[in-house]
Amino acid sequence: MNLTQEEKNQLIAAKDESQWYKIIEDIKSVRNGLYPNDLAREVLAIYDNKFPVNNYPDLEQKKETTMNRKSFLTTLSVGWLAFAAATGGFFTVLIRYLFPNVLFEPPQSFKIGFPDDFESGKVDLRFKKQYNVWIVRDDEKITALSTVCTHLGCTPNWQETERKFKCPCHGSGFRASGINFEGPAPRPLERFKIGLANDGQIMVDKTKMFKYEKGEWNRPESFLKV
Repeated sequence: MNLTQEEKNQLIAAKDESQWYKIIEDIKSVRNGLYPNDLAREVLAIYDNKFPVNNYPDLEQKKETTMNRKSFLTTLSVGWLAFAAATGGFFTVLIRYLFPNVLFEPPQSFKIGFPDDFESGKVDLRFKKQYNVWIVRDDEKITALSTVCTHLGCTPNWQETERKFKCPCHGSGFRASGINFEGPAPRPLERFKIGLANDGQIMVDKTKMFKYEKGEWNRPESFLKV
């Protein structure tokens, strides 16, 4: 069952996220709690337009003024592809060889800065868009949390005033630690491997994940002591 026009108008008119989630609960209640994936996709599309991802308010915003290697290669690829369209398929094959798609995928291991760059009690959102990672620091440790909801794979959003991650698809809620406490999510968010590189910067490795329900959050590689 899709959203009615009245329900769409209510979601669009929501003043803030708290009102948004109240409307979601009303939508679910009139459907006897049913919330199929088609309906969730409709809701998520409206949410993305209404509440674009905002960086953490305490973080200093810096605009990139120089073209990095990735954007340079992307631009160069576009230019070469345009040239190939005019000169024949040979150059198309050549470009695919010189610039494979894997070149433009985010690395699975990356540095995020020094431990002192992260304030205790804060959730750092800077790496959400590019790497799908939240960095969370408390008084004892720094962790790298996956941004994937453990229910059906949507992306929750950090709500600073309520100190929780809230999924816009089905209403799952997670504490800053990643522990699930409301909604249908069956388990906590997953952690990525985190440690210090030789230069003292924090290194996150997404090829290794740790699950709370398997007792893996106790492993030294799942957190960085501070």
